[in-house]
Amino acid sequence: MAILARFLNFLKLLEDLADFSDFLTTPVGTTVIFCLLSYQAFALMGCDVTDAAVLASTAALTLYCTANRPTD
Repeated sequence: MAILARFLNFLKLLEDLADFSDFLTTPVGTTVIFCLLSYQAFALMGCDVTDAAVLASTAALTLYCTANRPTD
């Protein structure tokens, strides 16, 4: 029974990982990934922590607004 319980927990983990990967492919998920990567890039370029966070957030917001522009 213990092996079956661990196997069910493993399957639950796989299901959660699949849900998380589905989230990352949405526009919000790609924006979050872009924000985290650009924060790291700004931090490596020598920006302060707060400056890097503001610049990364601004860049991510710009990407999100550009990608989800309404079409008329």
